[in-house]
Amino acid sequence: MADGNAIKGIMEKYGIDTLKTNKNNNNLDKDAFLNLLVTQMRYQDPLNPTQDKDFLAQMAQFSALEQMNNLNKSASISRAYELMNKDIFANVVNPVTLQVTPVAGTVRGVFMQNGKVFLKVGKVDVPLEKVEGVLAPIDLLELNKKLEKISKDITKIQQKYAPEKKDDDSDKDDAEKTKKSK
Repeated sequence: MADGNAIKGIMEKYGIDTLKTNKNNNNLDKDAFLNLLVTQMRYQDPLNPTQDKDFLAQMAQFSALEQMNNLNKSASISRAYELMNKDIFANVVNPVTLQVTPVAGTVRGVFMQNGKVFLKVGKVDVPLEKVEGVLAPIDLLELNKKLEKISKDITKIQQKYAPEKKDDDSDKDDAEKTKKSK
């Protein structure tokens, strides 16, 4: 596949607005690729037209690009849903002031906007790619410690107030019951 700057040069040569098709980022999307292909067909040399095998190769590249984008999107959504109800921390950049704000909290929602996946953390929308770490759920660790303590306390209470009978005692009780029944 051709290098991004070469494609941009071709697009500018034929009057295609690269900012519009790029959506102000450095990645060429499938729309830009398809636009380039159509423009290439429109302005090809009629005496030396592009071979059909070249168009097929470009269409195969286009199809592969589209499939990679779809796979990337589903993987991002899957990763975002895995973070639901987990504590994360991230550094979010304000696009206007370029100020970096640290954000930490529990992920309470996932949504997609303009092809990007966002996590809802409190009142802040955190882009998935800005997540720097996932914190251990401290509440669950504390709960497990409390459950262990309660379990030990229950065992002590059972031993004190309801001690288990020894096998010898149970045999004697059974023997006495059988004597009384006769």
